[in-house]
Amino acid sequence: MGSFMKSMTGYGRSRINDEFHEIEVEIKSVNNRFLDVSFRMPRELSYMEAELKNILSRKMKRGKVTININITHLQTGQLKLNEDKLKSYWNLYQKAAEILEEDAKLPLMNVLSEPDVIILKEDDPEDPVFKNKIISTFEKAILEHEKMAMIEGRSMQIYFLESIEIMEKSLEMIDSEFPNFKKEKFSKLQNNLETLLNDKMDDEALKRIMLEAAMYVEKADITEEVVRLKDHMQKFKEKIIKDDALTGKSINFILQEMHREINTIGSKFSATAIFDQIIIIKEEIEKCREIVQNVE
Repeated sequence: MGSFMKSMTGYGRSRINDEFHEIEVEIKSVNNRFLDVSFRMPRELSYMEAELKNILSRKMKRGKVTININITHLQTGQLKLNEDKLKSYWNLYQKAAEILEEDAKLPLMNVLSEPDVIILKEDDPEDPVFKNKIISTFEKAILEHEKMAMIEGRSMQIYFLESIEIMEKSLEMIDSEFPNFKKEKFSKLQNNLETLLNDKMDDEALKRIMLEAAMYVEKADITEEVVRLKDHMQKFKEKIIKDDALTGKSINFILQEMHREINTIGSKFSATAIFDQIIIIKEEIEKCREIVQNVE
């Protein structure tokens, strides 16, 4: 098949591990009329939300999407010397020694143990290397999500083609039965007219003739509806097989038109012989309309 079909329902997960971090991104989606994205991630990454959403929107157009980002810092940070604090304490110790006229060696270990002389440097979430890790993991999760969405889309594609084949067979049976129905309607109308014409023609009789004629004209033919329905079915198949920009909205529009035509055929062709075939087509259209709600 030349076209691609994607389901709005999908799941993707990606994880990377290195000596510093373990990053996991999980993407879940269900059908929705528009693209609705929600994030669950550490507050430190909130500044990246708009950028990540922009990356996602290049791959997904519709769907309710939930994104989970979990980060484990495998190293708690690096120790760093606060040089300003160290110099301040050291100068203070030296001044104290001068005041006391103490010639003893200054206790360096005591200076280093003073508050904030040695500090813990935490990871910077806006560090380019760390940020690139997040984006890379996120993009891999999107690819995994897309693979699953395409697999499910392929299943829907196959179902649609099988469904249209069922509908085409039922429509052929309806079309082949209509000539007999038309003959019966004509014969019944003819008999009714003959009966009426044998009697005295009063106003009531004339009204009955006109009513019978109107009913006959209304139910006389379904050729146009059958032609249009066949055309819609053909367009439906072309959308499934050939289109390179397949969307749920375009398919749903064709299904609506198909539903309209089969309703008209059913109202005109009210014969027991084809009742089941009318029902089959209506049911298949409804099944397709339900499934197409999940096509992106």
